[in-house]
Amino acid sequence: MEGTIFSLIPPVITIALIIITKRLFLPLGVGIALGALLYNQWNIFDSAANVFNLMMEVLVEDGKVLIFVILIGILSSLLYLSGGIYAFSEWGVKVAKTRVQAQMATMLLGFFTWFDDAFSCLFRGAVMKSVTDKYQVSHSKLSYLVHSTSAPIALIVPVSALAAFITSIIAGVLTSNGITEYQALEAFLLSIPTNYYTLSTIVLVFIVAYFGINVGQMRRDEKRAIEEGVLFDTSRGKIPGADNSKLPTRKDGKMADLLLPVLTLILVTIIASIWIGSSSTEGTTSAMELLKNTDVILALVYGGLLANIVSLTRLFIKKTPGNDIITSVLSGIKTTLPSVMILFLALVTAGIISSLGIGDYLASLIEGNMAIAWLPVIFFIFAAFISYSIGSTLGTAGLMIPIGAEIVAAIDITFLIPIIGAVLAGTVFGEHSSPLSDTTILASIGSSVHPLDHMITQLPYAILSSISSITGFIVLGFTGNVLIGLVTALITVGIGAYIMKARSDKTMSLQNIEEIAK
Repeated sequence: MEGTIFSLIPPVITIALIIITKRLFLPLGVGIALGALLYNQWNIFDSAANVFNLMMEVLVEDGKVLIFVILIGILSSLLYLSGGIYAFSEWGVKVAKTRVQAQMATMLLGFFTWFDDAFSCLFRGAVMKSVTDKYQVSHSKLSYLVHSTSAPIALIVPVSALAAFITSIIAGVLTSNGITEYQALEAFLLSIPTNYYTLSTIVLVFIVAYFGINVGQMRRDEKRAIEEGVLFDTSRGKIPGADNSKLPTRKDGKMADLLLPVLTLILVTIIASIWIGSSSTEGTTSAMELLKNTDVILALVYGGLLANIVSLTRLFIKKTPGNDIITSVLSGIKTTLPSVMILFLALVTAGIISSLGIGDYLASLIEGNMAIAWLPVIFFIFAAFISYSIGSTLGTAGLMIPIGAEIVAAIDITFLIPIIGAVLAGTVFGEHSSPLSDTTILASIGSSVHPLDHMITQLPYAILSSISSITGFIVLGFTGNVLIGLVTALITVGIGAYIMKARSDKTMSLQNIEEIAK
């Protein structure tokens, strides 16, 4: 079954069940079981062994991601108990004096957490939630702002962990295909202007926040938040972090109770990343080599652990009751466990789907069957579908960039940069739209919203950015001009945003929102 059209069955059925049932656990379980049965020729015992081995593999290779999520859950509860989040929200409201400014601050903070998109999703949601809640910004909107400015920003900053991984992939591609026209970092930098989805998304997020453009379920969630003060929907199940408001909190909390643990998290993560990268690097030690060889997630675990220790130390110094501390720690674990389970099942599902060779099958449809002018848009679409199906940016890029390089090396090397940009654009679109994406789940955890609500509310905006990207890539393919393609994409997203604004509920206009919030 692997490497054939049948490999599409598990992801298609999983996604269909998610849409029909509006749940995640059952569809993910069905996808895992069906994928294993297909891969093992319907042998039940081999399938069960296959699933067990994959689960163990996920725990070994990705267990640190799950640990980091739990550590962040505990840290959020401790910061709430310390009064640090309350002190920060009071300060944040004084600085961000309007609803729009609170949303803008959330986005701009993404430029200070550029080094890892997973960290950016968790950290900004947890920290900015206290500020946006004051202005009755729905958690769906918060998660959109956070998620849509995490990987896109990480991909336009050449010294991020994500950029380093992509650069290493490009380096291998250049060597294997004997391409000497570009150096790896040079090729990555040149691909940034061709990553139309990323650039369109960043522009769209600012437009949406400033003009209050809310469509579909986002409009309902924002309207309910403003008029009823209900910031998230509990009908789909338990919301990560939603219990924090029920926890005890110290009345003498200071900004330092928040800033010291958070700065510890950031500084330890950076130091640990450098240390891990340098210990794995031989010869010349450049910033890009360090990022390429480091393990950011492991560094985040170290940072999260020490940040919790700092927060606990401050609580002990203030003689906080032990019962309150224990209650907070247990609450942090309890509220993140459902999301940890979803993330775990998503990773197992991704492993099953990857073993079926869905990427190889889709890639085989491209080679030798497309006019070169259509290659950028075709690679964007295929990369988006693969990323959507397996929920992995790096996995998709690692598959599609080598295939694209092999094709253009034989036909026209000038299309290498557009192909790299198109693949990266497609992977981010697929990640933003997929319930299997780890950042979809992490953004939901940080912003305290159900993952399915986040995915549904973000989807219309992601689709608009993808349409603008498709338009841009078609123009790029036939003109060979990167700038004309980019301008076309940005004009298209601007027109789409204008249409969205015109169709949105008049009661959700910027002026009415500000009046109600006051």
